[in-house]
Amino acid sequence: MSLVGIEPVRRRQTRRRRLLGCLAFAAVAASMPFAILPARALVGDLAAITKASDLDSDPQDFQAVTAVCTSCHAASQFLSTPRSSSRWEQVFAEMTGYGANGTDDQLDRVVNYFQRNLTVININTSPPEDLKETLQIDDKTLNAILARRSGRQFVGIDDLVKLGGVDRSILEKLNAKKCLQF
Repeated sequence: MSLVGIEPVRRRQTRRRRLLGCLAFAAVAASMPFAILPARALVGDLAAITKASDLDSDPQDFQAVTAVCTSCHAASQFLSTPRSSSRWEQVFAEMTGYGANGTDDQLDRVVNYFQRNLTVININTSPPEDLKETLQIDDKTLNAILARRSGRQFVGIDDLVKLGGVDRSILEKLNAKKCLQF
């Protein structure tokens, strides 16, 4: 039996449900006079988001980030601070509480962009679904990583690449962004 199954799909659906659930709260909060308004997007934000998307080649993903996230604040507020997947979920919930909204497709694309470009993973401890999404690997490679780390931890990029199925260029880009840990 595979170590992965429908769990990544469930987690993504759960994230989206949380995000959508918070939108209902956001609609009420946005109508309140005491709502805090963050800084607006800056000129050059689209270029910065595009440049930071070197691990996500789908232009619709970074366009969704631009539409949803920079409608309220500058891209520098999120591009400069990679976080764990669970921390991004907290940020998404917070932002929807402040009024961030978008279509289902846009929200899925925002999650995809952040998972691929701005999520910190530890090869030896991160949940399987985070590894799969951030490393952009298939189930076979994910299962090999999980089996190996249960007996012996990975110590670096070269060690992980020896396993096969992992793109070195993705690892190097994640490492340069300080999103890769062992």
